[in-house]
Amino acid sequence: MQLTSVGRLRGIKIACVNAFILGFLSAGVVQAFAAELKPATIRMDFILGGKHTPWFVALEKGFYAKRGLAATIQAGSGSADTVRNIAAGGADFGFADISTAIVARSRGTGVVAVGQLGYVGATILWRDEGAIKGLKDLEGKSLAISPGQAQWFLMPAYCRINKIDFKSIRIQETAAPIQPAALVAKKADFIIMFRASNDEVAEQAATKQGIKLTRVYMKDTGLDIYGSGLVVKEDDIKKRPEFVRAYVEGTMEGLQYSRDHQEEALQILLKHKPELDQTLTTLQLKNALYEVMIPPESVQSGLGYMRPNIMEKTVKVTNEFFDVARKVSLNEVFTNQFIKR
Repeated sequence: MQLTSVGRLRGIKIACVNAFILGFLSAGVVQAFAAELKPATIRMDFILGGKHTPWFVALEKGFYAKRGLAATIQAGSGSADTVRNIAAGGADFGFADISTAIVARSRGTGVVAVGQLGYVGATILWRDEGAIKGLKDLEGKSLAISPGQAQWFLMPAYCRINKIDFKSIRIQETAAPIQPAALVAKKADFIIMFRASNDEVAEQAATKQGIKLTRVYMKDTGLDIYGSGLVVKEDDIKKRPEFVRAYVEGTMEGLQYSRDHQEEALQILLKHKPELDQTLTTLQLKNALYEVMIPPESVQSGLGYMRPNIMEKTVKVTNEFFDVARKVSLNEVFTNQFIKR
């Protein structure tokens, strides 16, 4: 009995030592893994909402980490702001309007689109009161808008395409977050929002006040070009292609997971951003997944795939109608090399 007790005691000691060693080694592996992760700052196009869910899903589910990225997600204040931050080194990657990135490219900013997330999602909203009945009636009316927003660049081009006198529109510089309130309070005649983002904010604000809005989609009325996408530094494509690939593939896996597990994806976003309104965020995410971010080519050729003919049209429209410093070529503004097909 005594020998048996001694044997058991030795066994317990050995087990404890083994557990300690295993724990020590495991901690070392975790620390080593963490040390290998490359910090990556991702800047969004606007204040955070439902359409940004895929990035938080990629963060939470480890889709970035397994590809070597220690990701940090930042809110933005407009696509131009996001592109400037990437170029200046304030962010590694971005989600921004592709035409805005092309304009920046024409002015010497070395950024490239590496994935699309749908066609132009901009919507023109006005109160259904009779003062504005169609696009031509926008002439002479007031627009609440802020420099740096993608719509700041989109609207002049859109007006030229639709033969609207842009110069007749009365610009009211208004901070982006309060533009829906300006429309509802009749301090502006119309606003330009983005579906799956502040479009739903404006709709919600108007509904609360018993106001009916009319909505016109820019993509259905002349601007059928790519809208927002993944934007990176050209130097990183050349010097750190695997760094870029990790961002693109991780984000697209986050998008696919969000599409396949919408309720879980919503809860992940709300976990990271509990201050968001759940009803509004649910609608934004639904519209992002079913109306905006996954066009047919993403289903057929791989999430984020940019059809060359649509990119060619996007570049052509941007060169012709946007305020570019020079005409840019198709090949310098996009690449599909990081898209899994």
